[in-house]
Amino acid sequence: CIQELLIAKKKMHRKTYPYQGRAYKAIQDELWSLLGRWEHRVEILAAIAHEQRASGRHELAEAYKKQAIESKKHAASVRKLLIGQT
Repeated sequence: CIQELLIAKKKMHRKTYPYQGRAYKAIQDELWSLLGRWEHRVEILAAIAHEQRASGRHELAEAYKKQAIESKKHAASVRKLLIGQT
C-alpha cells in the first residue's frame, strides 16, 4: 500500500496542473504526509488492538479497533482527495 502511494505521488509530480505555484505543491506535499501519518496510525492501532485481544482485554481491544477504523476512514478521505487530483 505504501509503495502504491509512492508511485502515485511520483506520477502526480510529473503532471501539469492548472495552478502550479509553490503553495499548491506545499499543500499537496502536506496531504501526502498526512496520508502517511493516518496509515501509520491505523497500523499501530490495529497492532495494539491485536495485543489487547490476545491478552484477554476485549473491551480495550474493541476501543482500539474502533479508533483504527476511524483512522482508516480519514486516510481514505485524504487518499481520495489526492487521487482525485490526477
